Amino acid sequence: MTQTQAQEKAHALTRICRVEDGIAWITMDRPDKANAVSTALLGDILEALDAAEGTPSVNAVVFSGEGRHFCAGADLSEFLAEGPSAFRRLLNAFREVCTRFEHSPLPIIAMAQGATRAGGLELMLCCDAVVADEGATIGDAHMLRNLLPGGGNSVRLPRSIGHQRAKWMILSGQSISAKQAQDWGIVTQCVPQGDLRSETLSVVAEMTVGHRDTIARAKSLLVAADTLGFEEALENEIVQLEQHSTSQALRKSLAGFLGT
Repeated sequence: MTQTQAQEKAHALTRICRVEDGIAWITMDRPDKANAVSTALLGDILEALDAAEGTPSVNAVVFSGEGRHFCAGADLSEFLAEGPSAFRRLLNAFREVCTRFEHSPLPIIAMAQGATRAGGLELMLCCDAVVADEGATIGDAHMLRNLLPGGGNSVRLPRSIGHQRAKWMILSGQSISAKQAQDWGIVTQCVPQGDLRSETLSVVAEMTVGHRDTIARAKSLLVAADTLGFEEALENEIVQLEQHSTSQALRKSLAGFLGT
């Protein structure tokens, strides 16, 4: 492979995002702090997502943490140094990242190893799929520091695994294995440690069969299902399909299916 070909194969979009073979790899890069998220890192994640969504050749995002762990949660040193105002600033940025993940036209797949705790779990729950190695552990952990969830665990976790399991995870602060997290519906695939990247790529391939516009509308339906009443959500489904019926992606797909 020539140097030019290598550059085309993998290149940086932002400081924490590189593109390779149509996938934007967004990697939290604070391994010395187990990728605890700071306000600055959240800003980097948003910048990376903007760049990925703005690159037509990108079909999916793999979201991961550098080093031994996926993410230990929020960087508590900001709170100690700056007081209550730091909570609001960081958690506003946290909410923006989570909302952007949920509404992105790109499938976002978390690739997790080691520990995922507190805010790390909150970020994970906003991804469209999670691939974790069999040695990974996942927990809420806020209670162990007399903290409360601030990035969505009190809302998204019960909707993901049910109220009784969520109450145990939040009130006990205990962690569970990746296999148990798969059984409970947090993790999509639990894989041997040496297969994490290859299995993540397999899940990416499975989740990129649709056009960006179709994926974006499907994700919006799933978000609305958690916020609208039952009848409203059913009506929203029909409305979204009506609007989507004029899209070039659908018309081209149907023409090919029908042979017209």
